[in-house]
Amino acid sequence: MADSQPQQKRGCLFYIGVIAAVLVVVFALGAIFGIRYAHQMVGQLTDKDPVPLPTTQLPEAQMFELKDRVDTFRDAVKNGEPAEPLELSADELNALIATDPAFASLKNHLYVMISSNQLSAKISFPAEDLGLVRLRGRYVNAEGLFNVRLTNEQLEIRADLLKVKGKLLPRNIMREIARENLADRFNQDPRASAGLRKLKAIEVKDGKLVIVPKK
Repeated sequence: MADSQPQQKRGCLFYIGVIAAVLVVVFALGAIFGIRYAHQMVGQLTDKDPVPLPTTQLPEAQMFELKDRVDTFRDAVKNGEPAEPLELSADELNALIATDPAFASLKNHLYVMISSNQLSAKISFPAEDLGLVRLRGRYVNAEGLFNVRLTNEQLEIRADLLKVKGKLLPRNIMREIARENLADRFNQDPRASAGLRKLKAIEVKDGKLVIVPKK
């Protein structure tokens, strides 16, 4: 039972685009910290307490319209039906995180921002939620700037900048992370790959996340 729940959430998240991408980034950061650096830099990478994140609330009518638009797009893509591109602002993404049961694991832990053509995110997760079991009781409080796009039916996420506890990661660590596509594991998942093949583009453009289905 413990293994099936994340699989269901990942499938649901995929159909509204970059939330899946951000979730991949979250767990990629957990893997990076846990495997490569946690033992050497516990004090630099984790905190004793979580950091409160901003929240976003939309008016009831606007929230109803948003959920209807997302559900319509998701169902059309899933069934191979024609659909207009789905455009989501940062406020809309954050409102979904705060209210949609599918994103309950992200509520109060993730906050998304979009500026022009780049996406940034703030996270505050218990270390064990990121797979850092040995650091149980501590928190990963981080923020980053990411480029997100779809290339040859593969999701590509590159980190331009990462801060932990308000400080930039050391240059040698940042250079290594910047070379990696943080979505590699997501692309290797058969269900995710099948979904990506139904999309023409995922991009952050003019302050919005834009998901374009194939016609």
